[in-house]
Amino acid sequence: MSSDPHRSRPDSPPSEGLTSFDEDWTQLRTLLLAPEQTQLDELRERLDNRSVHPREVSLVLPEAFAVRGEKDQQLSNVLTPYVEDGFAAAVRKSPRAIVDAIAPIMRPAIRQAITRALRSMMQSFNQSLNESLSVRGLRWRVEAWHTGKPFAEVVLLHTLRYRVEQVFLIHRETGLLLHHVTVDAAVVQDQHVISGMLTAIQSFVRDSFGASQDQTLDHFQVGDWTVWIEEGSHAYLAGVIRGAPPATLREDFHAALHDIHAQHVDALVNFDGDAAPFKATQSHLEGCLQAHHESSWPAGTSKVWMLVGLILTASVWLGWIAYQAHARWSELVTKLRAEPGIVVTVVRSAWGNYYVKGLWYPLAKDPSGMVIDAGLDPSTVTAVWSPYYALDSQLIATRAQSILQPPNTVKLTLEGETLVATGFASSEWVREMRRLAVFVPGISRYRADGLVTPSDLIERINRAEVRFSSGSSTVEASQRAALGTVAALLRDLDQSVSQSGQWVMLEVLGSADETGSESTNIQLSKARADAVLAILEGERFGQSTTITTGIAPGVKQRALKGESAGQRIASLRATLVPSTRGTEISRP
Repeated sequence: MSSDPHRSRPDSPPSEGLTSFDEDWTQLRTLLLAPEQTQLDELRERLDNRSVHPREVSLVLPEAFAVRGEKDQQLSNVLTPYVEDGFAAAVRKSPRAIVDAIAPIMRPAIRQAITRALRSMMQSFNQSLNESLSVRGLRWRVEAWHTGKPFAEVVLLHTLRYRVEQVFLIHRETGLLLHHVTVDAAVVQDQHVISGMLTAIQSFVRDSFGASQDQTLDHFQVGDWTVWIEEGSHAYLAGVIRGAPPATLREDFHAALHDIHAQHVDALVNFDGDAAPFKATQSHLEGCLQAHHESSWPAGTSKVWMLVGLILTASVWLGWIAYQAHARWSELVTKLRAEPGIVVTVVRSAWGNYYVKGLWYPLAKDPSGMVIDAGLDPSTVTAVWSPYYALDSQLIATRAQSILQPPNTVKLTLEGETLVATGFASSEWVREMRRLAVFVPGISRYRADGLVTPSDLIERINRAEVRFSSGSSTVEASQRAALGTVAALLRDLDQSVSQSGQWVMLEVLGSADETGSESTNIQLSKARADAVLAILEGERFGQSTTITTGIAPGVKQRALKGESAGQRIASLRATLVPSTRGTEISRP
């Protein structure tokens, strides 16, 4: 039995002394280091617990933003993309809330813009109307036609009389003058006093009538001068105008003020009383110093000419409409009388209503469609047509086409009272045509000399044969032309029977003379037939044509009868067979 030297018995005296010593040491360490250990544990907890940091950062975040924003613009540059993305997301998510938020700002601006646009339009219309029918107005119409400008623009260029003598750029919040321009001939008082007066007038009007900051005085008049005020977000323009300015001038004021705000926004926002930075607005303000000088006709003369012009214009317009309608009606009647199958007997017209009566062949052109093509309202045209048989050559051919219903391979023409048929057709249709042709009104005879039937084509194909040299199965060049003629006949035959439910069966039979053994002659005959087949297969035939090969019967018997000279040939045999769906004809 062995024992561990490092283990002590529980009841040994040395072990009890060691345990008591450790406990004392631990108690002493706790008494000495307990506060520091507690702080270390708290620090470790703060470092490991992430939820503590957001709460602590939120306590100093506003002050941190303020301190960093005073130092430079880097914080603004970093946050701008996120703010823009957030705003775009908010607009997509709830556009109604965004509209409700900006509506108090946008509505007054939109209302003022619409009011100015309508005022400008009405002023331009009134001026154009006053001058449109005068002698001078007629001259200006010619000018507008030559220059390509609108008539209203030409009238404005000639009749406006005004001059912008001074333009003030005034800071909106302080009322201080930022810049001032004037024409050379204008009498200039203390411009700073004038700017202060304008600001005081604006404040007085708003306070007296209880108007909001968005509702401003946009113009007032003193004697021969009119002062126009164009409001902006940080500054406004005031123009002193002598005479009657057009409403379009205000658009120039608005554009100049908009450009000034866009180019000098920092100087306007941070304005501290120094107007030096606004000397750069000289060109914008000088652009508002516009002037036009021209006298106008007395108001009474313009009204008289306007009344006379209106009467003349209305008379000319009504006369032109009546002339065009009468011209269209006359053209329609002329076309109706010239149209085959239509006979016009009665024509009347009165006060925009028209009446026509006559005869109409149903296969001729529809008269109601001709009314629409002429540009007339069908409701104003009363037409009474009686049916009849027309004997015009064009309609007789149309009638024959409708009654006989020829296939696509047949062409019908009319020569006097004779119906001529050419092309390819089945024997059944030819027999039916001969029976019905004379019953077509307007036709007394028919001629079918140029009409080819399948039997005629088969006879011509069966008369064809290809000759070979002795002992050869090669088709010579002189014989290829004959095969080209056969191919053309086969195409015509295929087309003529394509709708009759029949097949064209062409059999190529090779022959040989008595020279050589029987087996040699059989092989040579087959080779000759295959040579002809190879050439014919290169031609394009329809699906109703099938070609096979074979050997002519009785080669030796014919040779014994002395017919050897004519037997070095390949003959053709064409026949018509009924077409059975699902049946295939194969070559041997």
